Amino acid sequence: MAIDPKYYIVEKDGPVVIWKFNNPPQNLMNLQTAAELTELVEEFEADADLRVAILTSHLPDVFIQHFDVETILSNWSSESSGDIAATQQLDKELGEFKTRGLARLRRKPIIAAISGQTAGGGCETTLMCEFRFMSRNASLGCPEVNVGILPGGGGTQRMTRLLGLSKAMEMLLLGQIVDADEAERIGLVHKAFDYEDLLPEAITFAKELAMRPPMAIGHIMECIYEGSQKPLAEGLALEGKLFLELAQSKDAKLAMSAYVESGQNIDAVT
Repeated sequence: MAIDPKYYIVEKDGPVVIWKFNNPPQNLMNLQTAAELTELVEEFEADADLRVAILTSHLPDVFIQHFDVETILSNWSSESSGDIAATQQLDKELGEFKTRGLARLRRKPIIAAISGQTAGGGCETTLMCEFRFMSRNASLGCPEVNVGILPGGGGTQRMTRLLGLSKAMEMLLLGQIVDADEAERIGLVHKAFDYEDLLPEAITFAKELAMRPPMAIGHIMECIYEGSQKPLAEGLALEGKLFLELAQSKDAKLAMSAYVESGQNIDAVT
């Protein structure tokens, strides 16, 4: 491992890497924890032996409580002209996490295993992941409105795209926090589990994902993320380009040939 993380305990299980956030006692997120996570993501992307990552918590009752409000109060709330340069630097650092970290275009999936209380920046971090699993001892939401601010880590944009305008408006304007079963019902998470089942189920799912051809996984993710931001015609053009790249790849040719030899039996590839 190239970096020596301070805020994350890193474990590996074959092609799966598990990052356990560890910033006791409250697991508050700050610019340092965000920067470190960005480094872990970039290291994960560069490691050919790793296929899927899981982000969870080392603490039993909290996943990521929220972004450290004291940091916001002391660094973004000042009206002193002398603090402008410092504030701009902080904006840049937070922007780095929003564009380079979990939020940037990746080619490998990340699963958020939400194992405890999660709000604000913690919720926004889970929204940057491809999959969200949640334990029934956990809670999730963006209550920033209750302290007079808005979700500044992408929450207004990602939650709206995920839940639709009406439900996101309700969640964000009321600062609603929901439990795991409600989060699953409204589509905020993919699946709710009992606490003891959360990480084992996430690992099982991650290993199933890891069995899929990595080049195909990466191209599909690019189609979804990049193509969904384009007009339909441009998205279809991107899909066609990436389809051709895959069809001409050695791994795809071998896999398709084996499928044809099986008599094109769908059971052979499911």
